[in-house]
Amino acid sequence: MSTLEIHQKDGAIWSMDVLGSLEIGRQRIGEPNPIAFIQGSGENGFDRLVVAPLAEASFSRRQITLELLNAKTLRLTNTSKKPWQLDVETMLEPNQVVEKSIPCSFALHTLLFKVHAVSQNIPVEEVEIFHSISESVSGHGTILEQSNKLANVTDAEFIDIVNWLQMTMQVLQGTIGSQDFIKEAAVALVDIVGLESGRVLLGTPGNLKVATAHPPEFFNIKNWEPNKNIVKRLSEFKKTIWHTGEIKVGKTNLGAMAVVAAPIMDSKGNFLGALYGERSPTKSERRSAIIEGLLVDMLACGLSTGLVRQTHEKDAVQARVQFEQFFTPELARQLALEPTLLHGREADATLLFCDLRGFSRISERIGPEGTNKLMSVIFDALSKCVQDQSGVLVDYLGDGMLAMWGAPGHQPDHAKRCVIAAQKMQMQIPLINEKWSKLIGEPLALGIGINSGKTWVGNTGSSIKFKYGPLGPSVNLASRVEGLTKYLRSYLLVTGATKKLLDDSFLTRRVCKTTVVNVVEPVDIYEVFVEANEKSKRLKQVTEQALIELEKNNFREASKISGFSLAEFPDDGPLILILHRAVEMLMNPTQAFQPVWHPPGK
Repeated sequence: MSTLEIHQKDGAIWSMDVLGSLEIGRQRIGEPNPIAFIQGSGENGFDRLVVAPLAEASFSRRQITLELLNAKTLRLTNTSKKPWQLDVETMLEPNQVVEKSIPCSFALHTLLFKVHAVSQNIPVEEVEIFHSISESVSGHGTILEQSNKLANVTDAEFIDIVNWLQMTMQVLQGTIGSQDFIKEAAVALVDIVGLESGRVLLGTPGNLKVATAHPPEFFNIKNWEPNKNIVKRLSEFKKTIWHTGEIKVGKTNLGAMAVVAAPIMDSKGNFLGALYGERSPTKSERRSAIIEGLLVDMLACGLSTGLVRQTHEKDAVQARVQFEQFFTPELARQLALEPTLLHGREADATLLFCDLRGFSRISERIGPEGTNKLMSVIFDALSKCVQDQSGVLVDYLGDGMLAMWGAPGHQPDHAKRCVIAAQKMQMQIPLINEKWSKLIGEPLALGIGINSGKTWVGNTGSSIKFKYGPLGPSVNLASRVEGLTKYLRSYLLVTGATKKLLDDSFLTRRVCKTTVVNVVEPVDIYEVFVEANEKSKRLKQVTEQALIELEKNNFREASKISGFSLAEFPDDGPLILILHRAVEMLMNPTQAFQPVWHPPGK
């Protein structure tokens, strides 16, 4: 058996034990509202877990199946009709199966699922005079047998039990919003459970500190410390236990205090501390030791929830402030749950550099205040294009910007998303010019360079200032391609590596083979048209035809095609470059032709 937990941005929202096979999906007509467990109602007799309402179309009715193969292995099957991004490394196609080692976690839209093994029962030979709550309850018969015993209690006893449970639930509910929930848990050990003292201990098993105590005078009792054997068993077995206070001669002697203690754990089962209560064994007991232990166990669960919530809230605030500078809100929430996605690693990514043409001249004309207003308008418009395609805003570079696709989350279509964003960015420039032309005195132009490849991604800042971004030759090449837009008079250039990742829905033309600074191998450069119309298709045809003739040393034909085409497409940079290179070879016929073009600068 294993435990399945479901988390959202604020922490765990559901937990259940999984015995065999489970179907997970969206609500069907007639099924209860999520989150709901329905035994045996899935395909093939699987149990079913409803995790999204009927109207939530992003979830499939049969999204995944989860099967426990053994205590250490989990099988996951994508039973939907769409690919499923299991985690940062794994994409499951429809009907594809993967096996995971327990413990493990996987994402499903806005939900994070965690599966971990249930801790084993405490061996009898290790218990000595300690008692496990779960073992004591199971030793008293089935739930039905236990419930039947309620028929034999008096009205006063039944009211007393209900009052205990109601008061305990009030404390548990208080952990949702109260800042004093730790203190309330210690008070509850005395006022609800009936112990003489209650303490909340926080820290590691070997270094527990009293966080609070009730009554208050118990907080600073000199030389008091929890029983080491009890703490040891709490941290090892993570179950509520109690010691009856009996004196035992031999290797275990706990003294004459009765102790009830429960572990405090985080959502991953890590030991955070203990809820620790004491009373004299001679004091008249208000209830059985089992009920006493169960109440303490409930309080400890509430305390654990409160501490996890407190930690999640603190981490979430820090993470969102940090992440939302770079990522979409949806990705920021995912990273708040799984910050390990930000660890440095190699990824297949597409990088985009853009730069405004002649902005230094414009900036001098409109002054600092006008420059600030204009840049805010431009960056808002360009950044929205990036985020609409689920890209990462890495940095603003003066009057330019660096964006990335393919990390931290895996994006198999990273190149396509990047180029679509670039096309949308170019479409924003005429709109900005329309509103700002009178102030800036000349039209704005934007140069964009794009490259795809293996990239190292992670924190490229420091331990003092975080900055998530890419490093490596692929990044340098993207920057150099952006620089080529100035010489080619083109506004959206991509490398051959990016072009290979695009489909036929993108209209491109090859404009040259070139070398760039600090890159040894020649690179094919393509221009991507913002709009695919008859005019752009004609320009693609004549440019690539002229370039082929040039590279075949047919300089007269290359000059003829490019020269005549310039009448139709005046000021087209790639055609002018082909014509210039062809004419230069005609003027110097003894000169060896270099098919690789060397730009005059970066």
